[in-house]
Amino acid sequence: MRSVITIILGFIIIISSTVLITHRIDTTARVIEDQLKQTETLMEDNQWEESLVSLEQSYSSWTQLHDWWKIFLNHSILNNIEISYKKLEEYIQYHEKGDAMAELNTLMFLLHQVPESETLRFTNIL
Repeated sequence: MRSVITIILGFIIIISSTVLITHRIDTTARVIEDQLKQTETLMEDNQWEESLVSLEQSYSSWTQLHDWWKIFLNHSILNNIEISYKKLEEYIQYHEKGDAMAELNTLMFLLHQVPESETLRFTNIL
């Protein structure tokens, strides 16, 4: 009887920790996405210096999260996000609006996909 209780308690701990981690990843990804939307607005208005500052703030938030996320997430996803940030920074510095907007949308897509791919669903398990 004690072994059944231990197994059930173990499953409860695993599932609850998975739900909490998923919620934390989703919440932090939304914060970064909101910062990137502010960068997008500034780029649309051709405010390049302000958009670069906004991107640097977003990147600062990202670097703080990166260390926490790499414990739970696939490193190739995190590397793709890092590469996208670097490309976007260069496009903004050289005022390449079309390339910057395309890279920004790629970055936001990658950030949006992280919580989607890590959410506990049967389709993700099978």
